[in-house]
Amino acid sequence: MTLGQCAREKEVIDLLHGGRWPAACEPELREHVAGCSLCVQTVLLKSAFAAALVKAKGEVRLEAPGVVWWRAQLRRRSEAVERVNRPIVRAQRFALLINLLAAVALLASQWRHGFRLAAWLSGVAEAPVFHPGVLWTTAAQQPGWNLMVLVPCVAAAVVLGGITVYLATER
Repeated sequence: MTLGQCAREKEVIDLLHGGRWPAACEPELREHVAGCSLCVQTVLLKSAFAAALVKAKGEVRLEAPGVVWWRAQLRRRSEAVERVNRPIVRAQRFALLINLLAAVALLASQWRHGFRLAAWLSGVAEAPVFHPGVLWTTAAQQPGWNLMVLVPCVAAAVVLGGITVYLATER
């Protein structure tokens, strides 16, 4: 590219900006552009930039602002629901784990002592009045089932579950 200035470069630039090159151009100016290297370079560069701009404008497809806003609101709400549900899901998983551990412990205890659960339940049913004291005495009489251990374990699970839910919702 040559440095310098052409006296007719301004006319060529005006025609290019107006989109009138070369249709609305005088034959004399066309002959000048054909002979002037600075004007030829100006026409080539401006034409290339104009074509690139038209192509770029054709490729960009912006959505309506209402649709963009709606999607942003939907995403914000779904993230808020997920954030709120996260502690609840953790508490449910913890409760499921505790229940599975209690079931495994019960089955292991019954397996070791010969599955005498039916005999224990019939002993409870034969009691004249059903209240916790009957459970304690019945459990004390049955060597395979110790309610004195089960109740504190269940109470500890309930307390730990409550603490887990409290700590999860505190954030």
